Amino acid sequence: MRQFTEALRATIAREHRGPVEFYLEALDFDRIGGRENSEPLADYYEDKYRDFGVDVVVPVGGRALTFAVEHLRSALPEVPIVFALCARPQTDPALLPANVTGRIAPPSRFTPTLEMARRLQPDAEQVVVIGGAGASDTLSVLAAVRAVKESGSRLPVTVFQGLSLDALLPALRKLPRNSIVLFANYRKDAQGRAFEPLDIIGSLAHAAQAPMYAQLETYVGEGVVGGSVVGLDDEGAHTGRLVARVLHRRAGERLPPVETIAHSFIADWRQLRRFSLSESALPVGTRLRFRELSPWERYRDVALVTFGVLVAESVLVGALLIERRRRRRAQALTDAQQRRIDETRRQVAHMGRVALVGELAAAIAHELRQPLAAIRANAETGVRLVSRRSGALSTEERELCREIFGAIADDDALAADIVTRIRALVRRESLPEQPVRLNEVCLDSVRLLRHEARARKAELSLSLAASLPAVSGDPVQLQQVVLNLVANALDASAASASSRVVVSTFDRGDTVEISVSDNGRGLTDDVRHRLFESFFTTKPEGLGLGLAIVKSTVERHRGTVWAENDVRGGAVFSVVLPAMPGRPVVAPELVLAAEAATSLVT
Repeated sequence: MRQFTEALRATIAREHRGPVEFYLEALDFDRIGGRENSEPLADYYEDKYRDFGVDVVVPVGGRALTFAVEHLRSALPEVPIVFALCARPQTDPALLPANVTGRIAPPSRFTPTLEMARRLQPDAEQVVVIGGAGASDTLSVLAAVRAVKESGSRLPVTVFQGLSLDALLPALRKLPRNSIVLFANYRKDAQGRAFEPLDIIGSLAHAAQAPMYAQLETYVGEGVVGGSVVGLDDEGAHTGRLVARVLHRRAGERLPPVETIAHSFIADWRQLRRFSLSESALPVGTRLRFRELSPWERYRDVALVTFGVLVAESVLVGALLIERRRRRRAQALTDAQQRRIDETRRQVAHMGRVALVGELAAAIAHELRQPLAAIRANAETGVRLVSRRSGALSTEERELCREIFGAIADDDALAADIVTRIRALVRRESLPEQPVRLNEVCLDSVRLLRHEARARKAELSLSLAASLPAVSGDPVQLQQVVLNLVANALDASAASASSRVVVSTFDRGDTVEISVSDNGRGLTDDVRHRLFESFFTTKPEGLGLGLAIVKSTVERHRGTVWAENDVRGGAVFSVVLPAMPGRPVVAPELVLAAEAATSLVT
């Protein structure tokens, strides 16, 4: 009843599409006999439901239908009645009032089950019918016996009816294997004890030594083989749809006609195996429950997919091996071609250097601008001082003159070194390799530019790492890199109210970094992407070679250079060079010298 009513409620609620109130009453006539004609019971329902406005009454079973038709007329006059789970001949639709419709099973409901049993057991020698002593049990037993006789079978029929459960179980254990056992119903025994068939059918089926068949789907799985069954949840849904049709009919329209309950075959695969019954003998369309899949059926998809993956992987591995062999051959050819291309590129590069002598001359002039300017300033200072003191020079003045003219000589030597390096570049000479201390390079570069920084009223400061690994390369060329970057930074910060340029060094472990930052306007995206191109410049008087030479020099030293905007304003140019192996050089005197140079410059 729980299966039936749950499906009934869900179907009516879905089909009606509105609020529905359900009232469930358990008459329980099988347990308490003689109540069908109880006037107090009829009066109770009349008092309870007279003013409820009940729209439909759904009696389940023949005895409940009889009670509803005979005793609810005064309480619920003309209320439609839709019955369920009734069977012929106990219920005759022709004798029912006009306000009654429902679903009814045919009188031969045991006949399809018997035919199924005969197909599965062609060697059967008898039919055993099991039933209780209640009124509904007796009707079911009579229907089962009638079905055997009407089938034309000559098999003898044995009826176990009214036996107590303790007596019935031993009788079933003694049945011969070639018997067909039909479970009719068992709700009460001869002693008046009431039973729920679902609670005991499992014990009966497992005790029987022959296959047992039943008419309710809920019994399949408890030990019976199967049968032509009524699905209680399906029947609840069908009855719910019929109730919805009754509720939705137009005023004055007659009730829908009585519908016939359709049976379907169902079987328990485990019980077929237990009694060695052939699955192929089942009627067409039989639903097979609890079937255990074979390993191939259970893992077929996985096996097919795995096999397909293995085949695909094998093909792929083979293709990869062939491709690898072809790639190795192509790589060998490519390497040979690359070596020829590299040699050709070196020759073309040398020819390009020779052809660009004019460009190199401009580069030499550009690079000599700073040291020559320093030479000129020192020379002019010495001339003026000597001319004022030509009569009598003191010792201090003479020392100062020597310092000035010594600086002139140093600057001149630096200019000569620059020319020498450029000529070596044209001649394809290798880069001289020697340890270079970048802190000293930065300090010397700042000293060379201190006069220009003073003239521009710019703050030029140093922030040098206390200990820094040496790098391998040419100190003069690296000094030119720093001079170019600092000069550009002074030009970029010239438009600021207080021009400021900072030269910093950092120890990055395997590399050493030089950073030159200014507080100018910064770099636009277009300028930043073309900074290191030859002949690209943002200065009206510039040639566009300074940063191109910086990049070329840094790359010759196996380093990298880039520019970016500082978050605090201005631009930052960074040069990263590989450090030489060994411990960083700690030079306190260099740090003191840097501090002194900073104070002099600022």
